[in-house]
Amino acid sequence: MKPHPILAALLIISAFHAGSLFAQSSGDVHPWLEDEFIISLGSFLPSKEFQIRVDGEVPGRNIDFGETAGISENDASASLLFRWKFGEKWSVTGQYWGTENDGEAVLTEDVTWGENVLRAGSNVGAGVSTDVSRLFFGREFFTDADHHELGFGAGLHWLQIKAYMDGEFFVNEQSTGFRREQVSADLPLPNIGAWYWRSLSPRWLLTTHLDWFSASIDQYSGSLWDAGIGINFQAWEHLGFGFTYKFFKIDVDVEQSNWNGKTELTHEGPFLSATFNW
Repeated sequence: MKPHPILAALLIISAFHAGSLFAQSSGDVHPWLEDEFIISLGSFLPSKEFQIRVDGEVPGRNIDFGETAGISENDASASLLFRWKFGEKWSVTGQYWGTENDGEAVLTEDVTWGENVLRAGSNVGAGVSTDVSRLFFGREFFTDADHHELGFGAGLHWLQIKAYMDGEFFVNEQSTGFRREQVSADLPLPNIGAWYWRSLSPRWLLTTHLDWFSASIDQYSGSLWDAGIGINFQAWEHLGFGFTYKFFKIDVDVEQSNWNGKTELTHEGPFLSATFNW
């Protein structure tokens, strides 16, 4: 099942209203609502879909790496998050995660890669790697020290994407031999976002977030969704454990000298983490 980004937004809204059902009578709250620093070390286990297009003289069709090249799914990737709450209302969050996959397949039809052609029936290798860095500045607007934190902000997702295919390439019906063709791009995608935390007890915290972007900036145009809903369990004073279901999707057109084309990328799945707070 593939959740639509609108569903992710509805999850955040529903979590905001559902939180009142879990309000505790005690004044004790989860420490994330009070501590200045949070570090999360985790593993993202996404199911992935990836399509790419490299235009030659005539725009080509998308190459679906998830099917055409038999790219493996559900490979774990490491993630690091750091949050600093400064002042009474402000915070800054930095996050990084990366994924890398490769595979091979027999093409069922010709594939155009720039000026080169990989012929139907040939065996090809393919790979794609992505590095995602996120920087987000936020401000709390509605807070209740006993129960919850709701904030809004703006930030930047910086994506580094590399993709390759190798096999016997043809140019003008002439074989150029077995070789590898590769493209890459750095995509700076600003975004606006919101988060909501609900303290269910001093040990349990409900977390949600949603980042969104849709615009045309210089060489890039497209959209971005980054959403998640999860729970954190505070096992000891400064150590906790988290489980989040994360959805990340970009759909971007690129106009660069080394890559004129399009990419669609979806990462969706569980995120497991150990968290440190003080």
